[in-house]
Amino acid sequence: MAIPSQSQAAPAAAQGGAVIAGGLQNPRDVAVQSDGSVLVAESGSGPATACTVPGSQCLGYTGSIYRVKGSSKGRVVTGLPSKMIVRADGSNVIAGANHADAVGNGTYRVTYSLSGTAQTRTALGAGAKPLGTLAIAKGKVLGDLTTHESSQNPDGGEVLANPQRSVKVGSDFLVTDSAGNTLLRVTPDGTVKTEFVFPKNGDAEAVPTGLVKGGDGAYYISDMSGIRKGLGRIWRWVPGSAPTVFTTGLTGVIDLAVRPDGDLVALSYATGDTTSQPNTGALTRINKTTGALTPISVSTTLNLPTGLDIAPNGDLFVTNNTLSGNGQLLKFPAS
Repeated sequence: MAIPSQSQAAPAAAQGGAVIAGGLQNPRDVAVQSDGSVLVAESGSGPATACTVPGSQCLGYTGSIYRVKGSSKGRVVTGLPSKMIVRADGSNVIAGANHADAVGNGTYRVTYSLSGTAQTRTALGAGAKPLGTLAIAKGKVLGDLTTHESSQNPDGGEVLANPQRSVKVGSDFLVTDSAGNTLLRVTPDGTVKTEFVFPKNGDAEAVPTGLVKGGDGAYYISDMSGIRKGLGRIWRWVPGSAPTVFTTGLTGVIDLAVRPDGDLVALSYATGDTTSQPNTGALTRINKTTGALTPISVSTTLNLPTGLDIAPNGDLFVTNNTLSGNGQLLKFPAS
C-alpha cells in the first residue's frame, strides 16, 4: 500500500471543547479507564524552592495523578517526583509523571519521563529513582527504562532516556522512549528489552511518542520526527514482524487514540516546525484502512497539547496548556 501524505479532505465539523478541569500542573497524558473515570498525569512544578541556575536540574515532589469521575474530580495521588531542568536561557521544562493507569485497590501505574541518564538521575538523590521508569506510584519500579538506555544505547546516538507512553500486553508492557528512539518491552521480572529502534527521518530524529493497540490487533506508534512540518509518521507493528510506516504527513504528533469505529486520531503538539514554536496543536482523523488524514476542526485553541484519549462513546479528552501551572483537561463531544 502506498503511504498517503496529508489528506486534502475537508475538515470535520467544528467542535468546542469543554474545560473539565483547570489549574493542572504541567499535565501530560490523559487515560480513560474501564470504570469511566479519566486520569491525567501531572508532571508537577519541580522543587518547592527556586531553581534558576542555567544548566541545573532540581528535584521536587509536586507531581500528581488527577482523576475525574462524573462530577467528582481531584488529585488521588500527590507527592510524586518532579524534575525541573533549567535551560541556558533561564526558561525551564518539567519531567515527571507522564502517563497513569489505575491497577486496582487505589493504586496506579505511572510512566515517568526523565530527559536524562542513569547518572544524572542518581545525582538528584534517592527520591528521583522513579523518574525514567515504569513504576507503581509511590511503590515498586516495574521496569527501569533509563538504566536500559544508559547501558545499552540501542540507537547508537546520544545516551538519553525520556519514556512517554505505556500499554499492557498480557503480563508485559510496551513503552515508547522518545529520547532513545525505541519501543521497549518490560517483562514481569523487570527485564527491559528493545523491541526495535525507530530510524531517523532524513536528518530528523524519530522521537516516538503515542502508543495504542488498534482494532485490528496491531500496535500503532506516533513519531514526531523532530517536529519537522509534515514529517510526522504513524508506524504499524504486529509483534513478530517488522514495523512499517502506516501513514505520514503529520506535524509534531505526540499522542494517538482509537475511535469506536476503529479509525485513529492523532494529536499534534504543534503544527509549525521547530523554528516556529510555540504553535497551536491539532487533531487529525486517520482512516483505519487507507491511512488517509482528515483534519478535525475544533473551535477551542489547542495550546501545546500533549495527551489524548477517546471514551467508548467517542468523546475525546485532551490535555491543554501543558507547559504551565494552568493546564486544562478538555472534552470534545463525539462526532
